[in-house]
Amino acid sequence: MVCYNLTSQMSDDVTLATPEYLRLIPRTKSIPELIFNEMVRLVTEGLLKPGDRLPSESELAERFGVGRSSLREAMRALQLLGIVEVIQGKGTFLRQTYMLPLATDWARLSGMGLISQVMEARQIIEVAIAQLAAERATEEDIIAMRAAIRQAEEAHGDPVICGEASVNFHQALAEATHNEVLALMYKTVRDLYLETARQTQITPANAEERLHDHRRILECVEQQNPELASRLMAEHIEKGRQFLAIR
Repeated sequence: MVCYNLTSQMSDDVTLATPEYLRLIPRTKSIPELIFNEMVRLVTEGLLKPGDRLPSESELAERFGVGRSSLREAMRALQLLGIVEVIQGKGTFLRQTYMLPLATDWARLSGMGLISQVMEARQIIEVAIAQLAAERATEEDIIAMRAAIRQAEEAHGDPVICGEASVNFHQALAEATHNEVLALMYKTVRDLYLETARQTQITPANAEERLHDHRRILECVEQQNPELASRLMAEHIEKGRQFLAIR
């Protein structure tokens, strides 16, 4: 086994106190899965910590002894789980580690079941979120939801921006519950939700319908109507599930 000393700076201004090591990966499984598991190992063994900046793509590929396309696939899976975050112009950073139990099962991240599982999770979590948000939202929370709706309106049907605006609305709604656990639960599926949007083609008509739903849910929050808010959210998620089912 050949080991390479990892001396790259792993955060903006802090270098890891002890030397880190990346190694050539034995070829026993698919290459993306091996890379994925190796990154998980570095985290679980404490060699990478939240806030650390990962080496560049070229450096990781060279030191793992793998191709860049395989590396990108593995890193994409870690990004979907919210374990790593790509910050434009700065690099890739380790964000958090609480999703590592799921990360140990590669099969859960791939295949046709991803989208349906995301929607199922949303059906359970977000109906409760809408109800509590309507009961507890502050003016600051409502301003954040309005900002997300305005972002969607100004996107003029751009699918990428509309997708981000939709996620921002749901995130603001989750924060409005003032329940840290629920807000955290939504954050864990946020990147997976973005991936479902990336995998589907949203038409301008679909985007407008989604925006209309968000406006109605916001009205319920403003009027402190939790029963209607939860019902509208259930209908909203079901529309999304049906749309994805026929793609």
